[in-house]
Amino acid sequence: MLAPGYSTTLTTYSSLTNWQTATAAGYQTLTFAGYTQPNTATDYWSPTGVTDSGVEFIGYNSPGASDIQVIDTSGEFTWYNWGTGQALIQPLNRPNSSSPLPYINIVLPANVSALGMYLYSANNQAMSYTITVAGNQYTVPTYTQPTLAFWGVTSATPISSVQLTLAGTTYNQSAEALVADFVFGDSDMSAAPEAGTYLLIGSGLIGFVALRKRLAPRK
Repeated sequence: MLAPGYSTTLTTYSSLTNWQTATAAGYQTLTFAGYTQPNTATDYWSPTGVTDSGVEFIGYNSPGASDIQVIDTSGEFTWYNWGTGQALIQPLNRPNSSSPLPYINIVLPANVSALGMYLYSANNQAMSYTITVAGNQYTVPTYTQPTLAFWGVTSATPISSVQLTLAGTTYNQSAEALVADFVFGDSDMSAAPEAGTYLLIGSGLIGFVALRKRLAPRK
């Protein structure tokens, strides 16, 4: 059996507006409001981390334990203030230079096929993220304060989880990964596919026609 070419297609976005155009109406936005008090940061060490609307944000440190925080960026923490209000934050501290990098694992509810978020970093600013989704890795640069980087993805099939790693950090560096305004929902498959998607669909049809010709009985 031949699967349609678009079934494995992932499309990424660096603009929230473009992501919204490719996403069905009714998507949700998680701002992490209420998960910490003003001018504070609150730790979430449970195995499910910060859980909101069925989405789990779990920060794994180098020893593999759950460790993530929600921070109020609008108060006295001016060096974290990109205008996002409350945000997830994960320190990149490591026990030694050979320790693996901490990462944030985002576990999604069933049937989510579109997601996005704003990303930035502190100590140092403008670092890049490595994002892993459905077996694919993407490098996403961020910017200096107050410019936010948006990264989003749509898929023809549900996405179960996403991993975020702040790349390029060094041992004893106090770098911190920050995530704000997480959006998720269903991709809009009624939108016209891009040229690359048309090519995949066309290739599948060509292969199907060739297969029928090979299997046709000889007279």
